[in-house]
Amino acid sequence: MSVPETSPTDFARCLFHYLIIGGGTAGLVVAARLSEDPSINVGVLEAGTASFDLQSVNVPGRYGETLETPLDWQYRTTPQVGLGGRSLAWPRGKVLGGTSALNFMTWNRPNRDDLDAWERLGNKGWGWDGLL
Repeated sequence: MSVPETSPTDFARCLFHYLIIGGGTAGLVVAARLSEDPSINVGVLEAGTASFDLQSVNVPGRYGETLETPLDWQYRTTPQVGLGGRSLAWPRGKVLGGTSALNFMTWNRPNRDDLDAWERLGNKGWGWDGLL
């Protein structure tokens, strides 16, 4: 049984074989894989809301609009000695999709040594040059 976003009361009345806590990227992948078996009922419990129609999540050019909003847990690091005792914002998604919903569709390329190490471990084509 598929239960899209529903009221807490209705959700609590459902019987699930598996209840995934956290609707971030990893939790949703686990739920999707489990639900491939039609005989299994899977529920996903997410503290935040769905963001299907929010342009601040779905439009990459609106970078940063989701930070320090109800979609962000608004965590901060502990004070950092190397930063003169300052703490930094540590955005974490409180939204279906988790922090991936806040990452603005950005991608950072890993360093050459890390990728080349994958290839040295026997993963042909997974080094810097192969992935570039």
